[in-house]
Amino acid sequence: MNIPEPILQDRGFFLAYFPHNQRATAANCLLTAVRQGCADPNQVVGYALETARRRMRWGSEAFHTLVWLAEFDPEALLAGARWALWWESLPFAERQRIKRERSEEAVTRWMETQPPTEKQLSYLRILGYTDEVANRLEASRLIERLKGRPHV
Repeated sequence: MNIPEPILQDRGFFLAYFPHNQRATAANCLLTAVRQGCADPNQVVGYALETARRRMRWGSEAFHTLVWLAEFDPEALLAGARWALWWESLPFAERQRIKRERSEEAVTRWMETQPPTEKQLSYLRILGYTDEVANRLEASRLIERLKGRPHV
């Protein structure tokens, strides 16, 4: 199952307000609201804001941003709530599959930007490969192919 485009847009609209290191905290505020029984986007937002206001004193900027959004871009909060309701409606196994796929995609994108490691280059030479290798992903795939296993 692919994530429907409107849900991806809602998720992106909401998360755009948070730096990467605060996104999990922000998303978990919404997800917790759904797990506690909120079934409507407005209920999810209300619960998440109540939680954020209580936790602001702990110092996480994500809580401050959630409260700020309520005043300056409430539609972003509702978009995040729609995403959270959709996400929590999925069976557990489906959520795990989507997480795994997204993780694999992220690792692949990262490996494409990294030079091959010395260990990879050394192993490729042992396997008889002497040409240039563009990046870590290519090296990994070459190693798997040369060892006789298809790259997963």
